[in-house]
Amino acid sequence: MNTERKNNVYRLTIGGLLLAIGIIIPRMFHIFGTGEIGKVLLPMHLGVFIAGIYLGASYGAIIGFITPLINSIFGLPMFPHNLIMAIELAAYGFFAGLTMYLLQKNNIKRMRRSFRVYISLIVSMILGRLINALALFIMARVFAMTVPAPLTVFGSALTAIPGILIQLVLVPAIIFTLYASQERYVR
Repeated sequence: MNTERKNNVYRLTIGGLLLAIGIIIPRMFHIFGTGEIGKVLLPMHLGVFIAGIYLGASYGAIIGFITPLINSIFGLPMFPHNLIMAIELAAYGFFAGLTMYLLQKNNIKRMRRSFRVYISLIVSMILGRLINALALFIMARVFAMTVPAPLTVFGSALTAIPGILIQLVLVPAIIFTLYASQERYVR
């Protein structure tokens, strides 16, 4: 099997596992009757951030978009909440991958990988929240829908501080582990 095909199979496999993580972990919260804690700990976001930074913007956006839609089959609130989350998580994955790509491309390779990962994660967290607010505004205005006001994004970010802290620890740790295992696999 040629190297590019191996790489595609590897990326699809990791992408599938990250999608599964984005479905299984939130389900565990719901199974144990603690669905509200998902708003605090943000378990659905983990796989999306990892996909964006590790696999790239397109994988991050795709996994981010379909994860909440699949989760809505299993109990996540349906339309419009699942669509709003799909847009938000797609933005997280896309901007995480895009930022990582831009940092690598623009000769910032001398910057340590750990800094690039953290910068990508933080930038995508901020831009994803802004996209969420924009989606809320558009849906409220254009479609005359009853959705939370765009300013609620700030409140939800405050509520999610524990989840954001968990993401700042777990996402880089998992990404560094994936890079290390990939480097061993390539040898």
